[in-house]
Amino acid sequence: MNVDRNLGEMKMETKTIERAADGAPQFAHLTHEVSKARALVNDVIEDGKRKAQRSVKHAVVAAEECVEDTTYYIKRHPWQSVGLAAGLGVGTGLLASWMVSRAVRASTGNGKCEFQAVER
Repeated sequence: MNVDRNLGEMKMETKTIERAADGAPQFAHLTHEVSKARALVNDVIEDGKRKAQRSVKHAVVAAEECVEDTTYYIKRHPWQSVGLAAGLGVGTGLLASWMVSRAVRASTGNGKCEFQAVER
């Protein structure tokens, strides 16, 4: 009975080894496919990096050209530039003042601008 048992175990081991031998080419093929996919993903990532770098370079060049054009305009029309800067400053100040007054009115709840004096 022991001999039959040992013989059965040997047959199972033989079948397992045969299955492993049959699976080895499949495993090798799968490994090859995975490495091809990895290379493809790396290529796509590198292309994306290059495109992003190119876009940043174009943006920097466009910004530099804008600065040059602005400098040229300021040199050609200094008084208009001063007037434009003054107008923008006044407009920004009025907008900021209006926003602060709205915030104060909203915080008091009665629609009036009330400031409380701080006693020392």
